[in-house]
Amino acid sequence: MQTGEHYSVEHRMLRATGSYGWARSTGQPIRDATETVVGWYGTVIDEDSRSRPGERPAENSGDPSVQNVTGAAPHSFAAIHPDDPPNVGQAQESPRESERRLQQLVETLPALIYCALPDGKPIYRSKRLRQYLGFNLEDTDNLGKSRLDGTLDAVIHPDDLATVKEHYSHSLSTGQPYALRHRLRRFDGVYRWVETRASAMCNAEGTIVQWNGICLDIQDQVHAQEELSRVQENLSRANQAASLAELSASIAHEVNQPLSAVMNYSSACQRWLTAVPPNIERAQKTLERIVQSATSAADVVSRIRALFKQSTDKRDSTELGAVVREARDLLAEQASRQRIRMDIEGESGLRLVPFDRVQIQQVLVNLMRNGLDAMASVPNEKILRIRAYRADGMVRIEVADRGRGIQFPDKIFEPFFTTKDQGMGMGLAISRSIVESHGGQLWAEKNEPRGARFVFTLPLEMTEAA
Repeated sequence: MQTGEHYSVEHRMLRATGSYGWARSTGQPIRDATETVVGWYGTVIDEDSRSRPGERPAENSGDPSVQNVTGAAPHSFAAIHPDDPPNVGQAQESPRESERRLQQLVETLPALIYCALPDGKPIYRSKRLRQYLGFNLEDTDNLGKSRLDGTLDAVIHPDDLATVKEHYSHSLSTGQPYALRHRLRRFDGVYRWVETRASAMCNAEGTIVQWNGICLDIQDQVHAQEELSRVQENLSRANQAASLAELSASIAHEVNQPLSAVMNYSSACQRWLTAVPPNIERAQKTLERIVQSATSAADVVSRIRALFKQSTDKRDSTELGAVVREARDLLAEQASRQRIRMDIEGESGLRLVPFDRVQIQQVLVNLMRNGLDAMASVPNEKILRIRAYRADGMVRIEVADRGRGIQFPDKIFEPFFTTKDQGMGMGLAISRSIVESHGGQLWAEKNEPRGARFVFTLPLEMTEAA
């Protein structure tokens, strides 16, 4: 308000239902001939109902915050125009003046606005959208395609085109709102990330008479999120490297002392035995010290192995489904960037023998991230499927991808073995250690028709197993 700059911010907004939901507010100042700000126009987009590539738009649940986003905005925001008299919107205002205000609102909203017929044919684009795309409605009519297909083929990124058309077709056939993030071709040929939403406008009989849509350029937010993800990933790698270096130095220091003693005592024992005559008594005492030093080295190794085991006081009987959903949410942003759909299937109410929630979640996240990475170069059918169900008195959890499969199945669980350029080769080794410390097993299988499936088991509570 002080600077008169365009704004865009994510925040939580109180719904009519009494719960808070995430929303994105944007605003654009309106200036007169002297560049003085005389008003503001804005949009509020419900972020919680947003659908990502590979996901269906959420069905209209009756929540007022989800209904008719584009249709409700003109009446709400027109009422706050600073030039409006107290009786604005009432019957005495002329239809022409009302139309002028509505047209001014649409053309000045900080968004790209469009309208379409019930079959999806575009019939209106705001001035901002026409300038953004660089062509008019009729410019794609002579391409031997429908106006909708011609427009989509011309402006949607080829990698996103199939998903966009699928979502459009679903909305047009069902009447459900459309919401998707995808890349849009700007007039200069540059593809930029946008968030597009559309909802149907119906007559008194409930028949769809028009689709109204809004499109927001979110390229800066996407780049900021990607940069944040890169920074977090680099920080995670740095922390892992630092932890590994610190652990290695500690192991080397602790193991070196008893092993050095073993070497020294062995040399002394050799001298006593080769002496003339052999000093059997001194050699025997030296052998006892060798045994003591070797035992100390074994104790050091046991303490290191204990790092991958969890004491029972940190375990609980949390429902497994909640842990799986949390792991899914942690990787949702990465899956969205890679346009990978994550499907979760499983029985409800699965309760395990008390387990460490954080460690099992660590195993899930590691296996799921490996699956996402495996599909990074796959052109289509990017699906990560997570299943959990009872089997032979245990809970069986499967994480299956449709990547290129496992290249070295007999080595992948070995520490420090990795097929990734920047991998450390510890993830699967640690995961197997965690699962085995919980009384389960972890292994890999071939997925059909392609890809890999990682499976691990965990023991059920006795009541569940019965």
